[in-house]
Amino acid sequence: MQADPSGAVELGEVIGREADVDRLWTALVTSNVILTARPGVGKTTVARLAIADAPTGWTGRRISLGQLKGPAAAAAAIIESLARDPDAGETLRAAVASVLDGKGQVSATKLEGDPTSALRAAIEAQLDDRAVGLMLVLDDVDRFLSASATAESHDLLALTESLAELSGPDTRVRLLLISNTHLDRTLARVRPSLSTSLFERCARVTLEQLRPEAGARLVTSLLLGESITARDRAALARSLADDCDHVPRWIHCAVAHFVKRRKPIVDGDLERCMVAAVADLDREPWALRRELAPVLDDYEQPKQGIALSILDQLALAEEHALTVSDLRRQLAMETTIDEDAIRRVVRELCDDQLVAELGGSLQFGGELLRLAWLKLRFI
Repeated sequence: MQADPSGAVELGEVIGREADVDRLWTALVTSNVILTARPGVGKTTVARLAIADAPTGWTGRRISLGQLKGPAAAAAAIIESLARDPDAGETLRAAVASVLDGKGQVSATKLEGDPTSALRAAIEAQLDDRAVGLMLVLDDVDRFLSASATAESHDLLALTESLAELSGPDTRVRLLLISNTHLDRTLARVRPSLSTSLFERCARVTLEQLRPEAGARLVTSLLLGESITARDRAALARSLADDCDHVPRWIHCAVAHFVKRRKPIVDGDLERCMVAAVADLDREPWALRRELAPVLDDYEQPKQGIALSILDQLALAEEHALTVSDLRRQLAMETTIDEDAIRRVVRELCDDQLVAELGGSLQFGGELLRLAWLKLRFI
């Protein structure tokens, strides 16, 4: 799932992570922070929410480093994130002018050999233009360090030293370094060895998975919405499908796909929307495959087998090869939401008036994907 490069999200999407955002900013006000959690728990979501809910006097930008290789590429991405700000001032525009390519984008090629000078100039220009503090969220920093360290290059050392000098408690710059693993283990493998000045001064924050109650609330919100109107339900489902990390991603994709194909949805149209979506499942197999392609193609987890495993369990349950209890237990093993949370979600779905009007059970969303997956399994 790709987060919005600007980082900002609607505050209404904070479901179960409010305390984590508060804890993060409490640490950031006084120092840089290393945020660690295993993949899929929601680190990027929390970071984006922290940007959206920044205290007075602070602004933030998120830079995804996971697919970048080399200090020049990282410096270019940071400079680009600052230059892309619609409120960028004249000092910043002048500072980045020399590293722009013919398309007006920051060129990593122009930074090779000395990636830090332009980066330092851009950050200092940003601070001169705007009388606010700057938080830079460097996402997937562990993957970047592992991919960028080479025996021939000392640019990575220079980059980390510059970031250490520019940030910290005595400056108006803070770094939020997001790592999928214990960062010290990654640093121990990096050659040439990096200066510890940046990393030793960071506060360490570990992000835990959502509590079962929060997970149940998030899943229910995704499938049903928290508003009584069809318009708000569809809008909430779309926004959660785009931006939340905790729910099994195939649910995100399904709801978002079927809603987006029939938007705008207004009051009274939800049933027609779902009827039309179910009709897609009864057409020729090649049409079905084409309709569901965006659901799975846009989602990287099926490639890792997680989402496909969940759908397999749903298919077995449809064929009565699994009891409902077995299904709940299996889903609890495959997701970060425990069995009690799943049971509460299923119970709330079954009791929801709108779902009952559409045929009861999980027909609002889960049934749709279950039927689709059954058909695809036997094509």
